[in-house]
Amino acid sequence: MHSEVMVRTASGVALGLAVLALTWFGGIAFKLLSIVIMALVFFEWFRIVGTKSLSTACWAIGCCTIGVIGICILVGWAGVGIAVCAAGAGVLLLVRALEGADFWPSIGIVYAGFFGVAFAALRDSGEFGFAVVIFIFAVIWTTDIFAFFGGRRFGGPKLAPKVSPNKTWSGFLSGLAGGIIAGMIAAAILAGTGLGWVALLSAIVSVSGQMGDLFESGFKRRFGVKDSGSLIPGHGGVMDRVDSVVFAAFSAYIIGIVLPGHRISPDGGNGIAMQLLSP
Repeated sequence: MHSEVMVRTASGVALGLAVLALTWFGGIAFKLLSIVIMALVFFEWFRIVGTKSLSTACWAIGCCTIGVIGICILVGWAGVGIAVCAAGAGVLLLVRALEGADFWPSIGIVYAGFFGVAFAALRDSGEFGFAVVIFIFAVIWTTDIFAFFGGRRFGGPKLAPKVSPNKTWSGFLSGLAGGIIAGMIAAAILAGTGLGWVALLSAIVSVSGQMGDLFESGFKRRFGVKDSGSLIPGHGGVMDRVDSVVFAAFSAYIIGIVLPGHRISPDGGNGIAMQLLSP
């Protein structure tokens, strides 16, 4: 048990430091990070779905779609990348319907593809790009820590017993409180953002992250797997590590797009971080 904890801690710290370093560098380094995570999430998702049935045509459509999205990320075409993601998911949905099969592979393309685009666009969106990604990390990581210890300390009613039996409402609320505090501190240090707005944004990101965790738990339970993979020692697969960040990136990107005053630009990403964290 002790050795397992050591392996888990060491791999977690090493992975966290690598991600933070690439976030600091930004540019092509962070885009490549986004593409690698997106591709690994896609392959883990399709591998899990493939335990039931997945045709060669589905794999071909999925791989081509993710490949084109990766190119869009590299050249900074976030808007085009989202369009490709939607088109690929739609084509795959049609193919699955003709095969008389379910829709899970199409959801996987949106899950992985939209995340890759959103994650890269948030970092690549001007003056506050670095700040907004660090803000998301601070909220999600603190939410996870507070939810774990708060749930263990207070216990109580289960949050979603059929999806994730160990999660409690006390853990959810503890995580939410921790996420709001961490987000306010991070935003104040990095961008000087007003506390009222950033408290609301932190709450949305924190709740989104916890919903992402539940979503992945439900997905794995649906297909009867414990971990999404075994790539990360002591942690499982990539999906197991980024499930909360995926939904957090979704929510932050969408909020940045729909906020009043956002200027739509050719790359679909310019100004999003400014909208989220500008003073």
